[in-house]
Amino acid sequence: MLSGPAAKSDDAKLFATRLALFYAAMFIGFGLHQPFFPVWLKAKGLDDGQIGTVLAGGMLIRIIANPIVTTLADRGGTLSIAIAMCCAATAVAFIGVGLADGYAMILIGVVITGFVWGPLVPLTDAYGLAGVARRALDYGRIRVWGSVAFMVANVIGGIVLTFIAPTQIVWMIALTLVPLVIASVMLVPDTRDKSIAPTGPGYFNTRFVLVMAAAAFLQASHAVYYGFASIHWKMLGYSAATIGTLWAIAVFAEIALFWAGTKFTRGWRPTTFLLIGGAGGALRWAVMAFDPPLWFGGPLQILHGAGFGLVHLGTMSYLAARVPPHMRASGQGTVAVAIGSAMAVSTLLAGYLYARIDAKAYLAMAALCLVGMAVTAVARSMPIERPAVPAADR
Repeated sequence: MLSGPAAKSDDAKLFATRLALFYAAMFIGFGLHQPFFPVWLKAKGLDDGQIGTVLAGGMLIRIIANPIVTTLADRGGTLSIAIAMCCAATAVAFIGVGLADGYAMILIGVVITGFVWGPLVPLTDAYGLAGVARRALDYGRIRVWGSVAFMVANVIGGIVLTFIAPTQIVWMIALTLVPLVIASVMLVPDTRDKSIAPTGPGYFNTRFVLVMAAAAFLQASHAVYYGFASIHWKMLGYSAATIGTLWAIAVFAEIALFWAGTKFTRGWRPTTFLLIGGAGGALRWAVMAFDPPLWFGGPLQILHGAGFGLVHLGTMSYLAARVPPHMRASGQGTVAVAIGSAMAVSTLLAGYLYARIDAKAYLAMAALCLVGMAVTAVARSMPIERPAVPAADR
């Protein structure tokens, strides 16, 4: 029986492998849902405003679900069990979405599904960050497999859609929830963190609120892209395979960033990630507002590595430094509420604007990036209040 360094090494490999598999299983579903679920809604007869409302409804419910579920998970102390429960509930709830017909029933199904699907990301990030810190692993190189799966799902989904009717998209997504449930029960069980609460100012202060608000604005700037990019590209005459490839290019840039980001960004402050990411997002949306030709619009999606990837890494870096270990899930839940709230409002705005001005709605998303950068700059200028936790805020 192995002991000492060898046992720790085996435990680290097992944890990393199973977490990577879970991220991959989770993001296969996301990789089909984000680009193609709006297309299914359109095929079900919903107009642009109703599509925006349905997508926003799934996000708004997370404002309620995320703090409830993540707080209960922190109190229970075993995040892996909470993750498995949410996965099983999501699989059941999404069947209801597939069976729903008409705007009202689809909205109800999406809201119910969002209650159990929404908390998965903050729960998994909390579980992952805790395990990575305990085993001295590289978070980016584990999280990257979620992005790889997302990209593969984009491409394969686009190809499959050339053979099936758009009304069958929902069942294609539902099938991905089977490996998700299996991967959830394979996660290495975590144990209750017995860390005591920190003393001093704690992590929830003005600077923390500003940084999280900035991250929320920057992530919410993706609302038009997530909700209407596929619909708009289809209107421009792009095939499903081309649309899937455009999404895949964006995620490939995200993958490259997660894989090599640690090497090139070591020593960066979290706010540096947000500022550079915000600038990349603002440029991307400003250009997409004017329907660039495919030869230019395709490579433009590389900026997703900045607008999403850098912002995500900066947010995770800040949370890892500021949130005490015994509050990781609820801390992630707090951030998810902020981002979810901003994204829900932004999605409603996206539906309203896209129905009236088409691609010019991206200009509002560029403005959100500028707001996020301004808030980041204010937070960066404030003095750092250091909590009594092992990692200092950088």
